[in-house]
Amino acid sequence: MSQIKILLTINTMDQVREIFQLFNRISRKYDLVNHVLSFGLDVFWRWKACNKLCEYNGDKKVDRFLDVATGTGEIIRLCSKRFNCKFIGLDPAISMLKIAKENLEDAVLLNGTAEKIPLKNNSVDLIFVAFGIRNMEDRMKAFSEFHRVLKKGKYLAVLEFIHREDGGLFYHLSHLYIQKILPYLGGMITGDFKAYKYLASSIDSFISADMLHKEIESCGFKVKYVENLFPTVSIIIGRNEKD
Repeated sequence: MSQIKILLTINTMDQVREIFQLFNRISRKYDLVNHVLSFGLDVFWRWKACNKLCEYNGDKKVDRFLDVATGTGEIIRLCSKRFNCKFIGLDPAISMLKIAKENLEDAVLLNGTAEKIPLKNNSVDLIFVAFGIRNMEDRMKAFSEFHRVLKKGKYLAVLEFIHREDGGLFYHLSHLYIQKILPYLGGMITGDFKAYKYLASSIDSFISADMLHKEIESCGFKVKYVENLFPTVSIIIGRNEKD
């Protein structure tokens, strides 16, 4: 069965702690709401990113796969069909991890943050972060941690909502949906309007794919692939170029 190890790695700042509590509150309906609000596209986005990561890894052996901001373990469930390895899920929201424990057979689940990953240097072969980057307190510190624990020549995959200055009509319509309709529907389903108002605002205030690209590369990665799957969603894959 999956393991949950409680580690004292959670930042105690009030704002960050509130985000963790938010995800704890909506954990039971989190996946359902994601599927409903995205019209099922969130499953496709994750599957697409997993396949692309598999493509870049090629036939190289994978011993340990780290899923950061694992939530209920959806990425691990998908990627376990493509990679035969040890999966590690990391998340600061303990209620999310409890659900992941119910859904996963063999993954090791760690309660902690991306800014302080409780793993040794050069200890993982692949890292995946799906829709978690924008909720991190210190992205640069998190990217530095990814660089530290990931082996040289191995890959980081980021799937995230992004901001686009040059978005066309479809982008503006999707933006309107996220800002005006998503918080209402998410609140109706979960009873937590505050949580989905925050999630919508976190998408609206996030950086562009180009800026995220530059941040990742400034921490020792070489971005090899960028794809816009949807007006507000992008895949970025970077190769660890550590000395």
